Amino acid sequence: MLSKKQSNKLPPVQFLGIVTGVVLVITLTGVAIARRNNSPSEETTLANKQERGNVKVETLPPPLALSSEAVQISPTTGSSSAVQVEQDNLQLAYNVPSSQNFNESKKLQAIVNELVQTAADKKLPTKPLSITLINTKTSEYGAYQQEKLRFPASVVKTFWLVYFYEKVQKGLLNEASFVTYINKMIKESDNNSASVIVDAITETQSGSDLTGEEYENWLNQRKQVNKYFQRAGYENINVNQKTFPITNIKLFEPKGADLKMRGNPEKPIRNKLSAKQTARLLYEIYSNQAVSVEQSQRMANLLTIDPQTRLTKKDDQDTEHFNPVRGFLSESLPSNIYFGAKAGWTSFTRNEAAYIATPDGKVGYILVVFGEDKAYAYDWKIFPKMSKMVYEKMTKATAK
Repeated sequence: MLSKKQSNKLPPVQFLGIVTGVVLVITLTGVAIARRNNSPSEETTLANKQERGNVKVETLPPPLALSSEAVQISPTTGSSSAVQVEQDNLQLAYNVPSSQNFNESKKLQAIVNELVQTAADKKLPTKPLSITLINTKTSEYGAYQQEKLRFPASVVKTFWLVYFYEKVQKGLLNEASFVTYINKMIKESDNNSASVIVDAITETQSGSDLTGEEYENWLNQRKQVNKYFQRAGYENINVNQKTFPITNIKLFEPKGADLKMRGNPEKPIRNKLSAKQTARLLYEIYSNQAVSVEQSQRMANLLTIDPQTRLTKKDDQDTEHFNPVRGFLSESLPSNIYFGAKAGWTSFTRNEAAYIATPDGKVGYILVVFGEDKAYAYDWKIFPKMSKMVYEKMTKATAK
């Protein structure tokens, strides 16, 4: 039996066990609190899981690979907090102030003339057709109605791509926050992702029926992307309207401010580009002039359609998802060539702007074809046929 004095003392082993247990409890409690404070909310976590489950994340090839981590963000949270700039006072200037002078070529013009005749022989209308062909090795060109402004469909996303990387270059947007969206906008021509990018680069949002000064401010923000290119000689273009439908916000057609900016519903103002302007932008990207050398190379990576994609998509009959190969310029070309492009397709237009180069680097050219008529939209053979004709003539000329 222990004495009173002895009963107040614990054996050393028991005392050490209690101390160890207390320390362990404190440590585990601290870890739990830290995890709770640093972890995303249940709503954010669910959103990220949904995002990752529905998005095929692209990993771009080195050395300019971008992070493939999907990031769930609101359209305006990509802006750098270190840079506070009022958009109204911001005059972003495209770093290529004027177009390069290309020389007319009788040989290239003969090729273009043959393409137009091919369309006519297939009973396709030639009035809604525009073509620009540039030999990037000689700076020569041939063209047909290349200055006619036409509805570009999703080809307009190439212009949003350049403006996006301008803002990244200036520190106004955080590229890492938009990797998934920019990939899906270009690789899959996804309108939902394109909507996020347009909101981010113009600091606007869709859906509201704005009036008065609030609408004028909104419209001025949207017009900034036009002014950016117009200051550099891209005259009369309109690239500030979203592509529809945007299913994630249930905008299946323009509504609110997006509808109001179109003006007269009988003659609505729509996005407008020419084949010449589109060819110019593609040339500036692939000659490493657009925004900067690094950003041009990033954009070229995004526009690249790799050989495996061209092989697997060539005969894909799925009409529910965008297919950049079947019915477009790369379908009829050898799988080993380099091909970078952006296509656009609606029920009344088929368009594509492409840069094509042979593996040996001896042949390089830009081909832009706009067919602004439902006859082109539903003809799945004309673009591949035209592209094959151009490729054979360009490579044959070099082989001599």
